Amino acid sequence: MKKRIAVVLVMMMSVALLFGCATSGKMDADTVRTDIAYWEECGWEDMSAAEMALWEKLGWDADSWEGEAKQPASEDKYWNQLNADEQAAATALGYTKATWDEE
Repeated sequence: MKKRIAVVLVMMMSVALLFGCATSGKMDADTVRTDIAYWEECGWEDMSAAEMALWEKLGWDADSWEGEAKQPASEDKYWNQLNADEQAAATALGYTKATWDEE
């Protein structure tokens, strides 16, 4: 029984580290996650510096991300309305034209 519990705990810790929302803090500064489902659950403070920089290219900051300020204009744009820098940032964050327009 103890062995099973240990295995489950190791698996849970691995998943937490893989997805980056572990209580130990941010991931490496250069890490960029590309699972768009992650962004629905993630807090600004959970992001790496690289992820924050990409979201900032889309007009987001800590206040807008946490709902304390107005969302940026990119939130209401379709993919084809994003400029090249915004599309590049969205792509780096895991979005495609289809998934962006679906949001």
